[in-house]
Amino acid sequence: MTMDGTSTNDPATRGIAPDGRTAGTVLGALRLDGSASVTFRRGYPTDPADLWDAVTKPGRLARWLGPVYGDLVPGGRFELRMGADDSASDQNATGVVQSCDPPRSFAVEWCFPGERPSEVEVRVEPAPASDVGERAVLVLVHTRLETAQAVGYGAGWHTSLDQLADHLAGIAIRDWDARFTELIPAYRAAAAPD
Repeated sequence: MTMDGTSTNDPATRGIAPDGRTAGTVLGALRLDGSASVTFRRGYPTDPADLWDAVTKPGRLARWLGPVYGDLVPGGRFELRMGADDSASDQNATGVVQSCDPPRSFAVEWCFPGERPSEVEVRVEPAPASDVGERAVLVLVHTRLETAQAVGYGAGWHTSLDQLADHLAGIAIRDWDARFTELIPAYRAAAAPD
């Protein structure tokens, strides 16, 4: 089931099976009708306050996603430097913080070179009691995408959320390029027509 209530059996939605850590859970769902989107609902073995801190504090974001610069308040502009901390890189996302409700949610306009603006919403929730070993849940929804973008963002966010798990576990952050390369075929297959 995706965040918006659609079943992963819905022909417009393609689920991606997990990497074995949480068997039976859909880690990413591509919605391909109309404006494409990518949705993740990922549990972590930390409390919601720590998870919120990990996804909103520049010092912690730099450890698993990349350095972020700017005014991280509603209406503020930001730049996220993925990979090398280089302001001239073509891998930097920019945008505007649209809303922020600490410690529960934020939304940003997401601008990536060569793409039309899209939107990323992040929510942090307490994990349901039935989610053994998980104390907090992160929901990430990236909308207003074209289908080809959804495939890349599916594998990309999946990789980044794996890196967040590494950061929260206090272990070495896995290589982004290697993990993305491993995942992209599954996302391409999920987006392919039946």
